[in-house]
Amino acid sequence: MADNNSQDSKQKRKFSIKKYIRIDFKTLQGRITIGFLLMGAFAIIMLISSNYSWNKQITKGKELIALNKNSSTLASEVQQLVDLTTILSFRYISTEDDLFKNDIENRWFNNIYPKVDELDSLVREFGNQDIVTFTEELNAHLPKIKSKQKEAVDDLSFEKLNSEELIDDIIHLTFLTTSIKEELAKSEKQSIQSIEQAERNIPLLLSIEFIIAFIISTAIALYIIRSVLLRVKYVKVNIRELSQGNLPKEMEESEDELNSIIRAINELTTNLKGITRFADEVGKGDFNTNITVFENQGDLGQSLAEMRNELQNVADEDKRRVWFNEGVAKFGDILRKNNENIENLSARLISELVEYTDSIQGSLFIVNKEDEQNIKIILKGAYAYQRQKFVEKELAPGQGLVGQCYLEKEHIYLSEIPENYVSIRSGLGESSPTHILISPMKLNEEVFGIIELASFRSYKDHHKEFIEKVGESIASTIQGLQVSMETKRLLEESQLKAEQLQAQEEEMRQNAEELEATQEEMERQSREMGAFNQAVSISTMVAEFDKSGKIIEINSQLELQTGWDTDDLSGMDRKKLFLDEEDQDWTKTWNSITDNMSMSKSATLINKQGHEIPVVAHCMPVSDEQGNAQKIACIFIRKEKL
Repeated sequence: MADNNSQDSKQKRKFSIKKYIRIDFKTLQGRITIGFLLMGAFAIIMLISSNYSWNKQITKGKELIALNKNSSTLASEVQQLVDLTTILSFRYISTEDDLFKNDIENRWFNNIYPKVDELDSLVREFGNQDIVTFTEELNAHLPKIKSKQKEAVDDLSFEKLNSEELIDDIIHLTFLTTSIKEELAKSEKQSIQSIEQAERNIPLLLSIEFIIAFIISTAIALYIIRSVLLRVKYVKVNIRELSQGNLPKEMEESEDELNSIIRAINELTTNLKGITRFADEVGKGDFNTNITVFENQGDLGQSLAEMRNELQNVADEDKRRVWFNEGVAKFGDILRKNNENIENLSARLISELVEYTDSIQGSLFIVNKEDEQNIKIILKGAYAYQRQKFVEKELAPGQGLVGQCYLEKEHIYLSEIPENYVSIRSGLGESSPTHILISPMKLNEEVFGIIELASFRSYKDHHKEFIEKVGESIASTIQGLQVSMETKRLLEESQLKAEQLQAQEEEMRQNAEELEATQEEMERQSREMGAFNQAVSISTMVAEFDKSGKIIEINSQLELQTGWDTDDLSGMDRKKLFLDEEDQDWTKTWNSITDNMSMSKSATLINKQGHEIPVVAHCMPVSDEQGNAQKIACIFIRKEKL
């Protein structure tokens, strides 16, 4: 007895589990089970995604910290390198060793500028606008320091290297690099705080997300259960509605346990709704319905069918009347709003006429009577298959069906179209329309234009009456528009001539002003160049040589410093003025100068008393218009004794 009770208990437990857990989407029970499993998977995916997102945020923060450190290091290195170039400048001025001068250039171009570019790239990647601003100012400030250093080095001047202006520039450079490092330090501190805060919040946020996911999953599961219960309740409600004479909506069939009941209810509902829809549509004036009641059999079925046919005849007549009146009002509105340009008006009218009459192609011709001896019927608008056609066509009175319509002043209707008269091309191929309606647009028996429509369907009497009525309105508008356009054309011609004269006067005035400005600029440049040459001649020793090295001329400053004058040295070899014959490197330098290369080199001048004067010679070729060196100019800068 005890064993039997135990077996019964196991069977009940097994039945209970199967009742609530079943993987079968076709049944209501299976849908509930799958819904719970999907919600659990959704919760797990949400937790994994959140964890990945937070880890990615922390990693990004650490990368920003590393980026800050690299940027700060680069700023310090730039400051140190600039200080180093200043030290090298002092050494070069003290020793005049070209090794230091070359090292200065290398530091600027191979170290400082690349590091500044790298720093600019890093701070832009970081995105802090304050740091970007400081970096841009640093990038703009460095060339000023380099230029002043170079000027001091070229002049071998300690005073310029120790000038207050250069010192202020270096102090400002220090301020910029310090500001960059301070902003980077602030940013790094904020990044560290953000990472620490994110790490502290991760457990709490994960817990909150888990609770939210659990709540959403539970809510969805409850929704599924509720939807199932509502489905059962809906079946019960539909049955009750039918029992009370009401028609419920058709229920969606499925493969669950309720499908057989739902199918039976739907069949009954469909049959009853057929009668209801028939009555509603006939009452609303829709007599083309395919709904039949009792297959039009029996007394009731036949009576309803006959009633529908009689009502349909009345409705069709009323529909044609409404269509006619609405069309006349519509095209009257179009004519009022588009009466400024005959081309635009024609295109709009024919497109609307084709659409409104359910045609597939149409053309609108306007009669041109400017020359009474040569009247033209010009195509102004063509439309087919919902596209505006841009074609040019011109006919004479009596030419073709359009010209015949103009002469007869009556519409022409064809149901048998002549071969190749017109064809319709579309994406489905090419075919010819079966009906053509050509109607004159006349006012007081005067024809102002022709309307031509083509269709695959016949045109009824109300279509023909409508086209004639609209044609009268279009003719009236065209008459007024032609008068207006002629008046406007005459006015525009007058205005155009006046504007052309004004434009010519303005162009002449501008040319005169530009010529005057060009002359003033050339005079200013000439004055500046003359002043510059005079300043060089007064303050600097200058000599000119031919390509072979013979002296052509020396300036007054060189005469003052050496005691020579131009007559003493003119035509003499260059060694008469300065020592260079024993220096083989000078010979190479001179040959390079004659090859159109400027050179600078230390040299020794010999004054008239035979004394030596140490100088730095800057020699450059003087070329003609074709770029060929004609002579060599040398500027001598006297070296200061240490």
